[in-house]
Amino acid sequence: MPRLFLIADDNSDNILLMRRLIRRLGKEFECIEAQTGRETYRLAVERSPDVILLDMKMPDMDGYETAAALKSNESTSNIPVIAVTAQAMLGDRERALEAGCNDYLTKPVDPVLLVETLKKYISGEPSTGK
Repeated sequence: MPRLFLIADDNSDNILLMRRLIRRLGKEFECIEAQTGRETYRLAVERSPDVILLDMKMPDMDGYETAAALKSNESTSNIPVIAVTAQAMLGDRERALEAGCNDYLTKPVDPVLLVETLKKYISGEPSTGK
């Protein structure tokens, strides 16, 4: 059964990059996309992805609000949410984790670290970096 990834970002170039990096997993996968927080939430409820890659700065509901909403919904609370964001100031990582994200990666994304992090959530392999 293919893995389902939800890529939530309001920048189409970032979505394309994430799709390309997910291909490095070498497994069957499907990617669905959202460009707003509300769309991310709706797709997560409807499709129950294996992992959500969540930009923290999006229109209508930012990533923090979206992560909190996902974690408070019984049907989506166990879906791993990985913050993928350019917001890398002191305290931003902690804020994302407090909102409900399971992990935090900064942009520009380190391709190796992203793949390792995804593996951790889809196969139980430990990530070597943070």
